[in-house]
Amino acid sequence: MIKPYLFRLLDAILVSNDNFYYMIETEGHVEVEPTRDIYKCCNLKENDKYIGVDNLDYADIHILEFNPDSKPEEWNEYYSEEADAYITQKFFTHEGALRWCNFNTGTDKLYDYLGDKDFDKIVNKVYEETQKDIETLS
Repeated sequence: MIKPYLFRLLDAILVSNDNFYYMIETEGHVEVEPTRDIYKCCNLKENDKYIGVDNLDYADIHILEFNPDSKPEEWNEYYSEEADAYITQKFFTHEGALRWCNFNTGTDKLYDYLGDKDFDKIVNKVYEETQKDIETLS
Protein backbone atom coordinates (compact mmCIF):
# COMPACT_ATOMS: atom_id res chain seq x y z
CA MET A 1 0.00 0.00 0.00
CA ILE A 2 1.31 3.44 -0.86
CA LYS A 3 0.96 6.23 1.66
CA PRO A 4 -2.03 8.54 1.04
CA TYR A 5 -1.38 11.60 -1.10
CA LEU A 6 -2.33 13.95 1.76
CA PHE A 7 0.23 12.31 4.04
CA ARG A 8 2.93 12.57 1.39
CA LEU A 9 2.11 16.20 0.60
CA LEU A 10 2.02 17.36 4.23
CA ASP A 11 5.24 15.47 4.92
CA ALA A 12 6.98 17.25 2.03
CA ILE A 13 5.67 20.65 3.18
CA LEU A 14 6.83 20.10 6.77
CA VAL A 15 10.24 18.85 5.65
CA SER A 16 10.68 22.00 3.53
CA ASN A 17 10.71 24.25 6.63
CA ASP A 18 11.38 23.26 10.25
CA ASN A 19 9.02 26.03 11.41
CA PHE A 20 5.98 24.77 9.48
CA TYR A 21 3.10 23.15 11.34
CA TYR A 22 -0.34 22.11 10.19
CA MET A 23 -3.74 22.07 11.85
CA ILE A 24 -6.96 20.45 10.72
CA GLU A 25 -10.14 22.46 11.22
CA THR A 26 -13.74 22.30 10.03
CA GLU A 27 -16.46 24.86 10.70
CA GLY A 28 -14.80 26.26 13.80
CA HIS A 29 -13.90 22.88 15.28
CA VAL A 30 -10.21 22.00 15.49
CA GLU A 31 -9.74 18.29 14.83
CA VAL A 32 -5.93 18.41 15.06
CA GLU A 33 -4.19 21.23 16.96
CA PRO A 34 -1.08 22.75 15.34
CA THR A 35 1.46 19.95 15.06
CA ARG A 36 4.37 18.57 13.09
CA ASP A 37 3.22 15.00 13.81
CA ILE A 38 2.38 13.80 10.31
CA TYR A 39 0.74 10.64 11.63
CA LYS A 40 -2.25 12.64 12.89
CA CYS A 41 -3.37 13.76 9.41
CA CYS A 42 -5.21 10.64 8.16
CA ASN A 43 -5.65 6.89 8.34
CA LEU A 44 -2.44 5.12 7.34
CA LYS A 45 -3.03 1.48 8.21
CA GLU A 46 -5.86 -0.81 7.26
CA ASN A 47 -7.20 -0.95 10.84
CA ASP A 48 -6.90 2.82 11.49
CA LYS A 49 -10.25 4.48 12.07
CA TYR A 50 -11.20 8.12 12.06
CA ILE A 51 -7.76 9.72 12.29
CA GLY A 52 -7.44 13.35 11.16
CA VAL A 53 -9.38 14.07 7.97
CA ASP A 54 -10.79 10.54 7.92
CA ASN A 55 -12.97 11.58 10.88
CA LEU A 56 -14.61 14.30 8.75
CA ASP A 57 -16.50 14.77 5.48
CA TYR A 58 -14.43 17.84 4.71
CA ALA A 59 -11.74 19.87 6.42
CA ASP A 60 -9.36 22.75 5.99
CA ILE A 61 -5.73 21.90 6.61
CA HIS A 62 -3.96 25.12 7.52
CA ILE A 63 -0.23 25.48 7.00
CA LEU A 64 1.18 27.63 9.78
CA GLU A 65 4.67 28.92 10.39
CA PHE A 66 5.94 29.34 13.93
CA ASN A 67 7.76 32.68 14.06
CA PRO A 68 8.68 34.06 17.49
CA ASP A 69 9.57 37.39 15.82
CA SER A 70 6.11 37.84 14.29
CA LYS A 71 3.90 40.71 15.37
CA PRO A 72 0.45 40.20 16.95
CA GLU A 73 -1.31 41.51 13.83
CA GLU A 74 0.35 38.69 11.84
CA TRP A 75 -0.78 35.89 14.17
CA ASN A 76 -3.31 33.41 12.86
CA GLU A 77 -6.89 33.74 14.06
CA TYR A 78 -9.81 31.41 13.53
CA TYR A 79 -13.37 31.28 14.76
CA SER A 80 -13.99 28.56 17.34
CA GLU A 81 -17.53 27.19 17.61
CA GLU A 82 -16.65 25.66 20.97
CA ALA A 83 -15.47 28.94 22.47
CA ASP A 84 -17.90 31.05 20.39
CA ALA A 85 -15.05 33.48 19.88
CA TYR A 86 -12.02 34.14 17.74
CA ILE A 87 -8.91 32.30 18.89
CA THR A 88 -5.48 33.82 18.29
CA GLN A 89 -2.59 31.46 17.81
CA LYS A 90 0.39 33.39 19.15
CA PHE A 91 3.51 33.33 17.00
CA PHE A 92 1.81 31.26 14.24
CA THR A 93 1.37 32.94 10.87
CA HIS A 94 -0.96 31.51 8.23
CA GLU A 95 0.95 30.43 5.11
CA GLY A 96 -1.81 28.71 3.16
CA ALA A 97 -4.37 25.95 3.26
CA LEU A 98 -5.52 22.73 1.68
CA ARG A 99 -9.20 21.78 1.54
CA TRP A 100 -9.90 18.07 1.76
CA CYS A 101 -13.30 16.45 1.16
CA ASN A 102 -14.69 12.97 0.78
CA PHE A 103 -18.40 12.96 1.69
CA ASN A 104 -18.30 9.13 1.92
CA THR A 105 -18.01 8.76 -1.84
CA GLY A 106 -14.78 6.81 -1.73
CA THR A 107 -13.07 9.57 -3.68
CA ASP A 108 -10.92 12.03 -1.78
CA LYS A 109 -10.57 15.53 -3.23
CA LEU A 110 -7.79 17.87 -2.23
CA TYR A 111 -7.80 21.54 -3.19
CA ASP A 112 -4.67 23.64 -2.96
CA TYR A 113 -4.93 27.19 -1.56
CA LEU A 114 -1.23 27.61 -0.92
CA GLY A 115 -0.46 30.28 -3.51
CA ASP A 116 3.29 30.36 -2.92
CA LYS A 117 5.64 29.30 -5.74
CA ASP A 118 7.68 27.13 -3.37
CA PHE A 119 4.49 25.34 -2.33
CA ASP A 120 3.59 24.89 -6.02
CA LYS A 121 6.89 23.10 -6.60
CA ILE A 122 6.24 20.80 -3.64
CA VAL A 123 2.68 20.02 -4.80
CA ASN A 124 3.84 19.24 -8.35
CA LYS A 125 6.75 17.08 -7.18
CA VAL A 126 4.65 15.04 -4.76
CA TYR A 127 1.88 14.66 -7.36
CA GLU A 128 4.31 13.34 -9.98
CA GLU A 129 5.94 10.93 -7.50
CA THR A 130 2.52 9.64 -6.39
CA GLN A 131 1.39 9.15 -10.00
CA LYS A 132 4.54 7.13 -10.73
CA ASP A 133 3.95 4.96 -7.66
CA ILE A 134 0.34 4.33 -8.71
CA GLU A 135 1.42 3.41 -12.24
CA THR A 136 4.01 1.01 -10.82
CA LEU A 137 1.28 -0.76 -8.86
CA SER A 138 -0.97 -1.07 -11.94
